[in-house]
Amino acid sequence: MSKSSWLLLLGLCASGVALAASPESAFLAQHGLAGKSVEQIVDTIDQTPQHRPLPYSASITSTELKLSDGEQIYTLPLGDKFYLSFAPYERRTHPCFNHSLSGCQGEMADKTFNVKVTDNKGDVILQKPMTSYRNGFIGVWLPRNMEGTIEVSYNGKTASHAIATRDDSQTCLTGLPLR
Repeated sequence: MSKSSWLLLLGLCASGVALAASPESAFLAQHGLAGKSVEQIVDTIDQTPQHRPLPYSASITSTELKLSDGEQIYTLPLGDKFYLSFAPYERRTHPCFNHSLSGCQGEMADKTFNVKVTDNKGDVILQKPMTSYRNGFIGVWLPRNMEGTIEVSYNGKTASHAIATRDDSQTCLTGLPLR
């Protein structure tokens, strides 16, 4: 690149003139997600206090985050971690395999649960109190390619369920009846 081209580019940047953004970048900026990692985008959307459904579509599979404005679909790979979103319940639930960050609504919003994730070797992966989001779900990032159990407790009631974090595993766990 010539010196004059560099100076022109530097001048445009300094003056605030923006170069054309990709549709994906524009979508992320429009929804306050620009500059975030995929993990941060997932956490931001799942934890948003907005009522569901959101004005855009966001879902998470075992391998990627899918975002859509209704016309275009943007996919972002998850990398070496696995996102599991779960919704304990007392009375009602819904069937779910891939979590809709923008649409799923669980029964027990803003409740604090004791959560424990153990792998099949008996090692504790996660154990701590966690508060459900406004959508009634709690999301956790887990290591890939593990099998284990999640146990959730609330007010003397407990639910547990087998989990797996493989490329074909579910990211939405709604089969946690508290008893």
